[in-house]
Amino acid sequence: MGPVARRSTRISADTSRLTSTAVKRLATPPTDGERPHHKRAKKASDVKRKPSPNTKIDRGTDGKANDSRLAATKWRSWSAHATSSPYPDFGHPTRLECETAHRVLIKMHGEAVKAEFEDPNTPETIPFVLDAMVVAILSQATSWSNAKRAMDSMKKIYGSIFAYDEIASGGQEKLQDTLRCGGLHIRKSKIILSILQQVQERYGKWDLDHLFQLNDEDAMKELISYKGMGPKSAFVVMTWCLKRQNFTVDTHVYRIAGLWGWRPKEASVQQTQAHLDATIPPEFKFDLHFLILQHGRVCPACRGGSKGNQRCEAREEMQQDLWWK
Repeated sequence: MGPVARRSTRISADTSRLTSTAVKRLATPPTDGERPHHKRAKKASDVKRKPSPNTKIDRGTDGKANDSRLAATKWRSWSAHATSSPYPDFGHPTRLECETAHRVLIKMHGEAVKAEFEDPNTPETIPFVLDAMVVAILSQATSWSNAKRAMDSMKKIYGSIFAYDEIASGGQEKLQDTLRCGGLHIRKSKIILSILQQVQERYGKWDLDHLFQLNDEDAMKELISYKGMGPKSAFVVMTWCLKRQNFTVDTHVYRIAGLWGWRPKEASVQQTQAHLDATIPPEFKFDLHFLILQHGRVCPACRGGSKGNQRCEAREEMQQDLWWK
């Protein structure tokens, strides 16, 4: 599969926190206003990540100019609330609400999240930035099981998810057919090839690991500068690969944030991500993302398509606990 190191994650004995080396790093606030820069060790496989001389991709001047304008628009939109909520007067979730949700959800879904962490394809296990970007694209707007089908198909056709010379030289139609089993294959094949084109043009090698040395703002700016990488996908890479303290909002989290009153009703996905990233305490961000995601898959009241007449046991328990406090 390429340079992927398996991660072991477990639920702590007192069920108070999902624990792993990565989680411990995320849960440790930086000191003196500084954020730690995480650097991985170089590996022998790194020398293979330079594109083959025969892998040539040219998008032309117009394509590059359009990409630059799009990147500037995305950056202006995201940076407006990079460190603050777009809803400063909206008082939820509070720290106590986050603590209560964490306790209740880890009791209900901790074992299921633990099982998901054992999957070697989980993006946080991928130490290379470009590889994490590709996995983030494959997981866009679909279930993790569909994303894994696409990854398994890439292994079968190309020998690896990250065989970038083969993917780039094989062209759009081959990649599109390869990704068909995972859904949204036309869109995702275009995005992956576009990212590979841009990486080749900028750096001449399949390597974006200089992002480990950048601060949060500069790393985010570069990630969303790639066509097809929005704030949500960028946050996936920031959290799971670069080990930064961000809260990622997907469709499950967005829906449940609305049901639980954790966002204004009119808030978009991007606005919700900015709001929750600013309001959820850093030590709960990593855990709550996965716990809410799992809750959204199985709760009859909170999963997609619910008719609204079902009970949410988690919400009832949280409301009861908060009332007593």
